[in-house]
Amino acid sequence: MIIGQGAGIILISENGSVLLQHRDKRNRWNQDSWSEFGGQIEEGEKPEETAKRELKEELGIEVENLNFFKKYNLGRERGTYVQFVFTALTNKSIEILKEQQKEGDDVAFFSAEEVKNLKMAEYTKKMLEDYFNTRS
Repeated sequence: MIIGQGAGIILISENGSVLLQHRDKRNRWNQDSWSEFGGQIEEGEKPEETAKRELKEELGIEVENLNFFKKYNLGRERGTYVQFVFTALTNKSIEILKEQQKEGDDVAFFSAEEVKNLKMAEYTKKMLEDYFNTRS
């Protein structure tokens, strides 16, 4: 049984590192850990629209170059949560991104090696591993 659907986005810098947000203790899920940007798909929304909306809400940016990456079926206690993941390039500086950040308590770019040592949900770790494996 599908209990919900969401859309996440992996923002990629020109040098190939990924932008993640640090979720603070006010976040509902995955508190005090690093995560991609994204959120719940609202009624009538397409996953792509959700990803774009969430980036605008969480980071204050708009992207045009959104690419579908992968769909994940995440097993939860009550059923399956479907997560659509997209990628997009960003040329915004980390200073601008930190200034515009509206959710969490930090944002930073990380390489594939750096991601391995971060505290994050297992799903996020798997998604980023899948992403970096497509680049090698």
